[in-house]
Amino acid sequence: MNLAQFLAVAICLGLASGAYGQQATNQIVVEGSTRVPVAVGNFSGARGEDSKKLFQTDLNLSGMFNLNAGAETAYSIQATVTESSVTGTVTDSKTNAAVLTQTFDGGWRLATQKFADAAFKKMTGVDGFFTSKVAFVSAQSGNKEIYLMDIDGGNIRQLTNDRVISLGPKFSKDGGLIAYTSYLKGYADVWIIDLAGGNKRRVSFYPGINSGAAFSPDGSLLALTLSKDGNTELYTISSNGGSPNRLTTTRGTEATPSWSPDGQKIVYVSDDRGSAQIFIKPVSGGPGTLLRTNSTYTTEPVWSPDGKSIAYSIRSSGQSQIGLTVIASGEQKILTKTGANETPAWTGNSRHLVYANNGRLYVLDSVTGQTIQIDNGLGQCSEPTVAK
Repeated sequence: MNLAQFLAVAICLGLASGAYGQQATNQIVVEGSTRVPVAVGNFSGARGEDSKKLFQTDLNLSGMFNLNAGAETAYSIQATVTESSVTGTVTDSKTNAAVLTQTFDGGWRLATQKFADAAFKKMTGVDGFFTSKVAFVSAQSGNKEIYLMDIDGGNIRQLTNDRVISLGPKFSKDGGLIAYTSYLKGYADVWIIDLAGGNKRRVSFYPGINSGAAFSPDGSLLALTLSKDGNTELYTISSNGGSPNRLTTTRGTEATPSWSPDGQKIVYVSDDRGSAQIFIKPVSGGPGTLLRTNSTYTTEPVWSPDGKSIAYSIRSSGQSQIGLTVIASGEQKILTKTGANETPAWTGNSRHLVYANNGRLYVLDSVTGQTIQIDNGLGQCSEPTVAK
């Protein structure tokens, strides 16, 4: 992605102030690890085959299981599926004891995803993410429009039909709203879509650039980039619209804000010192503090839901990769190895991310580096955001 696309408004990015966390450490490239062997057995009932296929797809997305294991399995899984529910059982293969037996409702598809979440948690101790929704941009129609899907690639629907450039979708914390940038009125304005009713409203349309809007954790504010005062800076504004509050005053360009889970800080990109780097600043005011990444070009930061890490796109060996910094220790990791990887978005478990690579979307395990493509049937996909 070039910077004009990245900022949705032809902005050129770069660097900013201080130093966040401990001194820079050597980067670690995350390598793959052994997957847990699991036998997915009989899924009986009216929608059994459909449910089994979806369940396997969901577990595969995690990158943590071997579903083609032979006799040596850690767990076996069975289920009974109706149109409205799934009753599933997870059995420990060593003890032959059921560790999970539960009925899930909401229709066979959602019930299967709920079962996958519960089974994943039981087998790994990690929260599942298979009921998550992903909003993203696709240009397959000829225009960049906003789409919504289940994280496994199903239930796709097109949310916008603006027939112009639409970019940068971001969910509210409850997943009910999406903020995005659209040129529907001829300029880069910020809009909000209400997913329950399908209505959309324009909330920021100052002269110049309005872009990169991100909801605060309580949903009351948007952090965004505006150029209404001349330079391109960060502001906050009510999610209902209104007068903005300026957060930065630099000679550079600030963009792509992401809130800390407690709503007290914002991580963002600035080129105030020459090239794109990531900074953190209190929402209440004060200078930005550099997040060390061992790179002179780092963009698209996103704070993990548990507040412990920040993921980003980073230039490494001449390519765009997905990296992260653990805030407490300052440890930095390069999570991907090849290709043009960009726009990471955390799932709710603060372990798995969704990102874009050459028009496709992938799930990434930040611990093992395993990546799995999401098969959604669309091309030219970018800029995912996840409702956790």
